[in-house]
Amino acid sequence: MSKGGAALVRLDTSTALADLSVDRPEPAAFRQRSVGLVLAISAIALVGLTLRVLGARGNLWQDEIWSISLLGPLTSIDQIFWRINHDNNHFLNSIYQYVVGPAAAPLIQRGLSITLGTCTVIAAAVISRGRWAMVASGLLFAVSYPMVHYGSEARGYAGLVLFTLVAVALLERRLDKQGSYGIALAAAILLGFLSHLTMVETVVVLTAWTAWLSWQRSRSLAAVNGELVQVFLPAFLAVLPLAVAIVAGARLFGFNVGGFSPFSLETFAVGYGGMIRYFFGLPDWISGWICIAAVGVLVLAYAGVSRDRRASLYAIGIVGLPALMAVAHLPNLEFPRYFLVSGALLLLWAGDMIGRGFEAGGTRRLCAAGALVLVAGSSMTLLARFYEHGRGSYSDIVDEMTRSGAAATYATNAEFRTGMVVDYFAARTNRKASLVTQDKICAERADWLILEGDLQKQPERVAFDCALAYERAGTSVFWGLSGLGWTLYSRRD
Repeated sequence: MSKGGAALVRLDTSTALADLSVDRPEPAAFRQRSVGLVLAISAIALVGLTLRVLGARGNLWQDEIWSISLLGPLTSIDQIFWRINHDNNHFLNSIYQYVVGPAAAPLIQRGLSITLGTCTVIAAAVISRGRWAMVASGLLFAVSYPMVHYGSEARGYAGLVLFTLVAVALLERRLDKQGSYGIALAAAILLGFLSHLTMVETVVVLTAWTAWLSWQRSRSLAAVNGELVQVFLPAFLAVLPLAVAIVAGARLFGFNVGGFSPFSLETFAVGYGGMIRYFFGLPDWISGWICIAAVGVLVLAYAGVSRDRRASLYAIGIVGLPALMAVAHLPNLEFPRYFLVSGALLLLWAGDMIGRGFEAGGTRRLCAAGALVLVAGSSMTLLARFYEHGRGSYSDIVDEMTRSGAAATYATNAEFRTGMVVDYFAARTNRKASLVTQDKICAERADWLILEGDLQKQPERVAFDCALAYERAGTSVFWGLSGLGWTLYSRRD
């Protein structure tokens, strides 16, 4: 941890502990409460770690395998920054995967995300204000299904959330001029970009928040621009070498994107509304638009009446950022993971609100306790389903296909994705399965057929005009934010 980050932890912890009682307890009572708070946060972090280890069980899925496969042709670690040029290259995760190697156990391959995800629980607690908010925020980040999911998946989203929270806290210290936090903020932003390039969303939110706070103080555009330069110039200079490497590599080798799906209001509601549902364990019958509207009204109402400086941050990050993404008609918004920055701020706001309820006492404390228990309980229900099915059991399908020892042949309706996953699991058992392209399936009569898609919609039998037929032989089931539905068919002729 950097000196600035260590100072932040000490400052936030001491500030929260100093607010434990209005009556300023005697030193012995203060120390007792301090120890109790530390023990509570440690216990919550242990719960978060355990849930993430449980979530890291099972097979890697397509995008994790894809990230590992991109490293295969590389001859040195520096090529991660300029030779791969793919949106599935999450730099910190790629460096980690390069070091541990493709043959490592899934739990090891997901080890960096587990570590960063657990640190996120601690960070959420430390940057909250007041002991009850610290406990509530830590618990929400520990048990929330999306946080557990992405905190146990070998990709870059765990780091994105962690360094978003760290950047928020460091920016606050920088704006308060409580020491020199410019370099620490730049480091957090750089690490966020190295985790995932959607850290640009965090930068947009923090820039808008800084500009708003500066405008409230000065009412001068010149002063706003000057403060933005002072605050974010170190971060710009820190990220610049990474940007140069990406641009240079793109010019030399091109840049590839895994896939695009066009924008629509329906996909936006599926993505952001779905993320809200997952965060709070809401039932599926509550539509995405209802979730978005409810959150928007509550956050904006809070921002309108609160004097808390973070109220404007929550309004910008939870309401403004998704609205900007919709207005810009960005692609792929049906994927909830692209709203993780807004989701992290939403969860932090929820922890803050629950903490305030506990501090108020009386009926508000009962309501806050009920809300926390309800969200935690609903999240555990989602986690139970996630643990049951995971991200899919592709190795079982590949094992069934290659069990005879002979080189199996197979066809599929998703040749690139299925081929990559089959090759990965076949190689781990020193077996071989050869892909037969769809245009040659009748001529080469593949032994097996794998159909990707909704398992409920797949038929029991698949027949072709060339007297070739397949019958269902197995399935790979997944649940949640990541995975592929596979139905395996064996040839019957």
